Amino acid sequence: MIYNLNFFTQYGQFYVVDKGTDGETDDLEFWSDAALHERLACENGILGVSIENDYCTVMGEMEILNNPPVNEDSNADHIVEASIEIKSGTLEIQDCPLSSVIQTVALENGYYRVRVSSYNLDEAYQGVDDQMPIDRYRIEIWKESFSARKVLKQWISNY
Repeated sequence: MIYNLNFFTQYGQFYVVDKGTDGETDDLEFWSDAALHERLACENGILGVSIENDYCTVMGEMEILNNPPVNEDSNADHIVEASIEIKSGTLEIQDCPLSSVIQTVALENGYYRVRVSSYNLDEAYQGVDDQMPIDRYRIEIWKESFSARKVLKQWISNY
């Protein structure tokens, strides 16, 4: 199933969350130097996804897969994966800082792998309308045993 994402968030981030998880997302350990560089913060039951634009806009999609993706998207600027454990039976996409629920998905309890592919990061502000950034985010989720965060493709900023 594919879910379109188009929402307002702040502080250059949004969250993938096991419903009911109260993580310390403002903690420096959550957004460590490694998490900032790798564009994904991890804590029990919550992942923080870094966005590039300052207009507080998230555009993209989330897809629940039956199997791991076969290939990485060569068009993506940055690709990172991490695991999340679902204990509530519900995965949520939440904004920052209010943790408003943007999207919910019923999932069987267990560990899932979350891949975040980021696009147009160098050109985030070069859209036709200067108020509408063009960076995009694709989140792919599939059932898989726990493993640590891993960068599959590292983006290096041009500025």
